[in-house]
Amino acid sequence: MSIRTWFRTARVRHGLAASAVVLAAGSLVLARSAASNQGPSSAFTAVAASGSNSASFSGPGAHGTFALSHTKVLSGGEQRVFAELIVEADPVEQARERAPLSIVIVLDTSGSMAGEKLDQAKRSAVRLLRDLRDDDEIAFVRYSSDSELLQPLARAGRVRADLIARVLELESSGGTNIAPALAQGVLALADAGKGRVRRVILASDGLDGTRAQSEQVARESAGRGITTSSMGIGLDFDEAYMGAVAQAGRGNFAFVKDASALATFLQRELKETAATTIESASARVKLPAGVRLVRASGADARPLASGAEVELALGSLFSGDERRVILELAASLDRDVTRAVEGQVSWSRVGGDAVQARIAGLPLTGSTSAEAVEAGKDLAVLADAMSVVASRRQLEAADAYQQGDVGRAQRLIDESMNELNAAVASAPHAAAAPLRKQLMEYKATQKEFLSAPPASTAGKAAAKRAVEKDISNLSRR
Repeated sequence: MSIRTWFRTARVRHGLAASAVVLAAGSLVLARSAASNQGPSSAFTAVAASGSNSASFSGPGAHGTFALSHTKVLSGGEQRVFAELIVEADPVEQARERAPLSIVIVLDTSGSMAGEKLDQAKRSAVRLLRDLRDDDEIAFVRYSSDSELLQPLARAGRVRADLIARVLELESSGGTNIAPALAQGVLALADAGKGRVRRVILASDGLDGTRAQSEQVARESAGRGITTSSMGIGLDFDEAYMGAVAQAGRGNFAFVKDASALATFLQRELKETAATTIESASARVKLPAGVRLVRASGADARPLASGAEVELALGSLFSGDERRVILELAASLDRDVTRAVEGQVSWSRVGGDAVQARIAGLPLTGSTSAEAVEAGKDLAVLADAMSVVASRRQLEAADAYQQGDVGRAQRLIDESMNELNAAVASAPHAAAAPLRKQLMEYKATQKEFLSAPPASTAGKAAAKRAVEKDISNLSRR
């Protein structure tokens, strides 16, 4: 359980009245969806959590909380309200028998990878190949101006030696054309065996004009339970491109100055893939009249046909992993009018059943009293929300800086630091600590942006480090 979740849980002992409001709005019930061949799940009930306006849920393999930043909103106009969804995969014993894996490496072999960069990348890929179990599946795509399926999906034990030899023979040439290669890597997983954990790992040191296509490939694949992670090598790749692919694919994004660190990234990917216990985690949030979605962070948000529901795709979680989604809402309610935000969370256990956890309505009430609105705030939820808002703005700042607009970048960072300072002043102790750390990182980034031109080596590295940190903060605390 995270520190902030613990904080809210501890407060329930002193907030029975607030919990009673939540309980009055309805109970939480877990329902099993169409099960796999593993047999039916047990019945579960969920209980009200602490916090001003929150509830917890749990089921086979996962648990979490859903909370609103307010119990009351000021009538007479729209007010910003945040909803926070946290889903955490239950920790499991490391000795458990893990599910077999199906992994695709999509490696850049363009001319800019020539020399030590490609040599290090090949050695890193070979190390991963050797670490796979014999019954894991591997496919390999190399790309430059064109792409080639060097190895169709096959059992690692059967193709390991031959594939290692072919990887070591790879040479660099041509330009960079990412989207077709990524699509080819995803297509290679079409033959993945049932019950396998599937992941695509993209590595590149360049950039091209296919970002929209690559994002779409990653997003559609995530909807089918395939995670896509990306790694940028060197200082000339497009961090906005590679970061967006990882976000759409519900995977990881990392930046390294040289390919020698690719081995560390690949080992992390292998470890997470092997420890995956939850797949296709998603949520549906039903918004009542007077409440609308402004934006979502930490998950792809898709409005459903009715317009009153939003579907959120969170992706896969490994043992002990925690995913966070922040929904920014706009609420407009008349005095004494109460509406409820409700929904359900769904996930599938690797090798097990599909589970649905129904979230009963959390109430929002219109009020003409600014004091009542202030008293009804959940400061822990607001602290998390401000952290995410600042990260989104920091990504804008990094992009502005890379485009040469240093003044705009500085203004955006100043705005983020001002909001974080205000959040620290009111946040609970446990929630304030990470905000202070985030503030210190932004001060350091601001200093780097001021001291180094965007096109310089130091400037490029500073922008990429900023993007790496803030993309991670959007979906994980």
